[in-house]
Amino acid sequence: MRHYGKVTGDDAARAKAWPERPATTAREAVLPAQSPPKAEIIAETARLLDYEGAEHLADDPQQIAPRTQSLAWGKAIRRQIAAIVMLACFAWILRDRVTGLDYAAILASLGQVSAWQWLGAALATLASFAALANYDALIHKIMDTGQNEGQSKRAGWVSIAISQTVGFGLISGALVRWRMLPGFSMIEASKLTAMVAATFLAGWAVVTAMVVIVTPVQLPGLPIFALQGFALLGLLLGGAVAALALWNPVVKIGKWQPRLPSLPVMGRILWLTIADTAFAALALWVLMPPDTVHPLIALYPAFLLALGAGFISGTPGGVGPFEVTLLMLLPGAEQAPLLAAIVAWRAVYYGAPAALALAVLALGAPVRHIPPRGRLVPAAPEYTPRIAELARLSPHAEFGILRQGEHFVLLGENMRSGWMVGQTQQALVGMRDPVGETDLREMLRALRIEARAQGRLACLYKVHARTALEARRLGWSVVPVAQECWLRPDRFTLDAPAMSGLRRKLRKAAKAGLTCEHCMTQMPMAQMSEVAAEWTTARGGERGFSMGRFTPDYVSEHEVVLAWFDGRLVGFASFHANDHEWALDLMRTSDDAPDGTMHQLIVTAIAAAREMGCPRLSLAALPPRPDQIEGPAAMIWRRAERGHGAAGLRQFKMGFAPHLTTLYVSAPSASALALACADIARIIRKPPALRPARDPDGSGVWTHEITDRGGEH
Repeated sequence: MRHYGKVTGDDAARAKAWPERPATTAREAVLPAQSPPKAEIIAETARLLDYEGAEHLADDPQQIAPRTQSLAWGKAIRRQIAAIVMLACFAWILRDRVTGLDYAAILASLGQVSAWQWLGAALATLASFAALANYDALIHKIMDTGQNEGQSKRAGWVSIAISQTVGFGLISGALVRWRMLPGFSMIEASKLTAMVAATFLAGWAVVTAMVVIVTPVQLPGLPIFALQGFALLGLLLGGAVAALALWNPVVKIGKWQPRLPSLPVMGRILWLTIADTAFAALALWVLMPPDTVHPLIALYPAFLLALGAGFISGTPGGVGPFEVTLLMLLPGAEQAPLLAAIVAWRAVYYGAPAALALAVLALGAPVRHIPPRGRLVPAAPEYTPRIAELARLSPHAEFGILRQGEHFVLLGENMRSGWMVGQTQQALVGMRDPVGETDLREMLRALRIEARAQGRLACLYKVHARTALEARRLGWSVVPVAQECWLRPDRFTLDAPAMSGLRRKLRKAAKAGLTCEHCMTQMPMAQMSEVAAEWTTARGGERGFSMGRFTPDYVSEHEVVLAWFDGRLVGFASFHANDHEWALDLMRTSDDAPDGTMHQLIVTAIAAAREMGCPRLSLAALPPRPDQIEGPAAMIWRRAERGHGAAGLRQFKMGFAPHLTTLYVSAPSASALALACADIARIIRKPPALRPARDPDGSGVWTHEITDRGGEH
């Protein structure tokens, strides 16, 4: 995660002197490619380690190296002392068992391990480390480090093989990753190592709880039902975290505001944890003598608890806590054969991978791989020439919501087509239909690949029947989600019988003295801001995601109709516009606007669009009737429109006698569709705050905080 905060003039001048490096991701291509001076890196490292004098380090370069080195050695020594004390405690606990061990029997049992057992354990170890390598690859994607997946996996298994053997995993793992990942700073390596450790620990806790409930083990002095109760409590806690990730993914803990992983990422972490630990247990089980072996299903829960004890202790390889816990949980096992199997397992699972990892580490860091240019164009409030051309060609003027700075464009394989996509916590959403010379099937596959790379679900939202049909052919779940209301300005008339209610509203507005105009000169932005603020306060906030939010820069690119009453602005409506369509985006009115203001704004806009030769005007999507929709799609409207008069909105739009076109929502499976719909409903109702999209002080440094793959929130 990289943060680009507001900087002072001095900071900006110093930033311009920083050495540049090539951009490696789409995100970095639009931000200053700069790195902080060495002194600043060391000072930041000291700050992260809670060194009380960190704020003075950058001011006195002569003190940086010795102070930081002393700080690092001090922390390492304290951790080593703690580990030694813990080892001594476990040695004291084991004193009776150790003095009574038959070492000759242990050696004899070790000598009875066959070549087939060694081979089976080696294959199980290989499978376990394959899962371990994917931990790192997954976390790299979450943190958007820009590292090549192959390099991420290689650095992952090498660092884990070494750190689990030598101990002090957060320190040793960070050092190895720093060495193995070209262009990676020590701070980034430390954050990555901590993230990998945290995700494994969380996955281990959930998997252990599930296994203990299904196949309980007997803890001395603790009834089985009590252990299962604790396990059930752990699962409930895990379920609460999963629910929190869906409904409120940003958790506030004091000044710390971590973003929880998406549910697809959580699911992948659980599968990797199961694969990792199951194959590790299988490696131990294979090495146990056939005549004394426990069934694998009985060994697995004991192994998980022993593994957790070793992991939490921080001792090298979990030596001590692992053996104590396993001997305690397998009381019927003969000690000599069990300890011989553990010794053999440590040689296969710890010794051999560590030796191989040291050999790989000795070869040095690989050449940095520059990933190919991605097809996902980052969010930005200004169009590039390519995006401007797509916006011009799009039959949907709603493509203009890109100027809000929240959404992306997934370019087609031919680079002459594109798809507006939005991000939610759980999904990467293709919004409306692809634009340009597009191959729908290829674009759907590209969307799914990009979503998986981000740890999200692929989803389509408010697409037309042609796109929905192609998705269904690929096996996706498809359901109706909305109806678009649209008019032909050149054929619109107020004389039709269906317009009687609209005519009545327009008469009320005219009688009150309301006048509306298409704004062809400079917009009264100050008054528009006041109206928008009053409207937002009265309704508890604006909707987002597929609905625009008022900012002066955003609205200045729209076609705008203004409503005046007693010489002051009481309302306005803004429209996305291109050669093919005007599309209603914002409609804001003050509390004292005369009755009929919104109706007059739309009628004035229809007349302006007709005068400008626009063939189509969209009143945007209309929620379906409650009795006409069910399943996942219903979540979006029932939650997004709760308490905000969906019935009144329907009555307002239908008063213009519009044409209706059904729009669809789609995802690769029914469960993915339900999850994506729930998340779209959440982000529409509670969108993240908009960040400044332009440099506010002229320093040339952006003020975005980059938190997701190539995106900004």
